[in-house]
Amino acid sequence: MEKELLKSIAEKKKRPILITIVGIILVFIAVSFLIAGVWYINNPPQEGGMDPALVTLASIAGAGILVLCAWGIWNLIDWARLLVMTILSIAGLTYGVSVTFDVFSLIFSGDEIVPIGDILFISIIGLSKILLLGSIPIFMIWMLIKNSSYFIEPSSQRAIIDKSMRQILILTALSSIIIVALIFVFTFNESREAISEVGIIPMIFDTIWRPGSIIGASDVDFGMMPMILGSILSTLGAIVIGVPLSLGTAVLIAEIAPKSVVSVIKPAVELLAGIPSVVYGLFGMVVFAPLIRQIFPVPGNSGFGLLNASLILAVMIIPTVTNIAEDAIKAVPKSYKEGALALGSTHWQAISRVIVPAARSGIVAAIILGIGRALGETMALIMVIGNAIAMPKPLTDNPLTTFLAPARTLTANIAVEINYAAGTHRSALFFSGVLLFVMLLVVNSSARYLMRERLQS
Repeated sequence: MEKELLKSIAEKKKRPILITIVGIILVFIAVSFLIAGVWYINNPPQEGGMDPALVTLASIAGAGILVLCAWGIWNLIDWARLLVMTILSIAGLTYGVSVTFDVFSLIFSGDEIVPIGDILFISIIGLSKILLLGSIPIFMIWMLIKNSSYFIEPSSQRAIIDKSMRQILILTALSSIIIVALIFVFTFNESREAISEVGIIPMIFDTIWRPGSIIGASDVDFGMMPMILGSILSTLGAIVIGVPLSLGTAVLIAEIAPKSVVSVIKPAVELLAGIPSVVYGLFGMVVFAPLIRQIFPVPGNSGFGLLNASLILAVMIIPTVTNIAEDAIKAVPKSYKEGALALGSTHWQAISRVIVPAARSGIVAAIILGIGRALGETMALIMVIGNAIAMPKPLTDNPLTTFLAPARTLTANIAVEINYAAGTHRSALFFSGVLLFVMLLVVNSSARYLMRERLQS
């Protein structure tokens, strides 16, 4: 019944001349495929080249697909239009990339620097090739899009497209999980040597890091507890300092500040995310280190330690936490705020007791991402934390002076020593990466558990 209805609709529609041209071009290309396959079989290359049987199969398959597409275009069936547009897009993109690589190889692969005139000439020739041959698929795609109203879309095609898009989206979502799993498997596999020779417990809980690849070392120790504590304390300090600043900024942007103020503050916050970490490190060395020495005149306080690292990390996580927390606050329905104000709450009471609690899940997600950003930072910490491979200890009787002591993080340890590490030393550094994965997993799981308990209660 549906086929008869579609056929009657197609007969009523007059086929545009441009669509007829597209069908003829597809048939011509299909015949060219067959001719090229026959010519290759009769004139195979003397050395190398593809298998003639494979060439025959490819030419027949390509010609068959093109003839099928031409038949669908001729009968104004929409799946043929979509398939032709996909094939033309892939072919045009492949040709454009191939020509681009050829141009780059001519410019950069020589033994001598190519003169500027030759560079311009080669670039113009490459661009001309792309414009001349690339204009054909672009013109055909344009014709198919412009005349899309003439094509008929069967219900089976809609169902297939819906199912296909669902599967594509599922694969897209799973790709992130697969990538993370592959990275973890690779890191864990590289750390197996250290796990088997040293052991997990000694590497985690021992307090001495003295790898054998260090010149002059008489014995070998792979205790990572100093770096683990350095990572935890610097991240904790960053969260204590940075999260209140970030949440306050997010509330200001989302609920309090006028548009003129938001237009200044928000770009400034976003600009923080684009500053290279080495610039943050330089700022910590030149600005924070002298300030810390002056403000805390404690014996042994060089200004390079956990406090300096925490301050730098706090500034670095501000854009991440602020932007996500702001989106979470703005996502709260306006009726929540209007209801609170109607019941007599002040503006601040509505924000602190209604809006922020309603945006709690998004704010927790922002904090988790901030923790991950702080745990994963490397270059800035190398420059400001002091890089002492020792347990962080108070400089005086005050326990808080622990944050004035120099330390080293897991990421900094990897970056500093991976270039000359070998054998078990290198494997132990990969185990540091495994520990970072586990720490992030623990933080993420703990936050989800607390959120679930809060919702259930």
